[in-house]
Amino acid sequence: MIVVVGPTASGKSAFAIRLAQEVGGEIVGADAVQVYRDLVIGAATIPTHERAGIPHHLIGVLDLSEEINAGIYLRMAIQVLRDIVSRGKVPIVVGGTNFYVDTLIRGLSPIPHIDKQKKEIFMAQCAGRTTSDLFTELNAVDPTWAASISSPNDRQRILRGLEVYHFTGIPLSVWQRQPRTSGWDGPYHKIGLAIPRPVLTERIAARTRRMLAEGLLDEVASIRARGFTPVNCRALASIGYREVFDYLEGRIASKEDLENSIITHTRHLAKRQMTWLKKDEMIEWRNVQ
Repeated sequence: MIVVVGPTASGKSAFAIRLAQEVGGEIVGADAVQVYRDLVIGAATIPTHERAGIPHHLIGVLDLSEEINAGIYLRMAIQVLRDIVSRGKVPIVVGGTNFYVDTLIRGLSPIPHIDKQKKEIFMAQCAGRTTSDLFTELNAVDPTWAASISSPNDRQRILRGLEVYHFTGIPLSVWQRQPRTSGWDGPYHKIGLAIPRPVLTERIAARTRRMLAEGLLDEVASIRARGFTPVNCRALASIGYREVFDYLEGRIASKEDLENSIITHTRHLAKRQMTWLKKDEMIEWRNVQ
């Protein structure tokens, strides 16, 4: 298995396609947003006509009403990887969600399953609270997990820590110190794409402008009309979608402010991703422009 990682907008998808052509590979997505079929423009999902005939798996396979998390992703991915290998092909995992990549390689901690209905009730109870307030509570019940979060605005990871503590009575950081199981048990090689910061900054800005020009507002408006929001679908709390919801609901005043907000938050995300990846000594870094 080959794993391609790097910050957002570094060109992982295009790189993986070229690599697949060279080694006889098939691409497996590891992205918590691209896995949904209705999230295309804001997820920067590579169009079918640009995939050079390379099979892509776990991209655009779920409805917005379906849940995805690291455990669900792991079960889906292992099945796909085994099928690819059985056909004599090379699986190339493209990581948009680094936690999913980590889970795929290392397996999962034995955190008990939490019923979906209970989770939805808990999330609804937290919906009206500020991220700052939630982070303060997390610091009180699980300071170790709180310290591992690269941004105090990462609402999804904050809620995950509170959710696990609420339902199990044990901090998530304690669960994560337990032996992991069920990860990929075969050989793998990690390739990281290193890109100069000024180049990445311009790519992020250009991609944001392209998404807006291609109809990101219409994509979100259609999803919103069907009743999906960042509250009942976690993927819609991701950068790009979250800001458009804020714009459509009047919390962002202008399209110019919307564009700048997406660019700024994407740049911060890229920085957090690189902080995470630089700690991984298994990555072979390749310079790209």
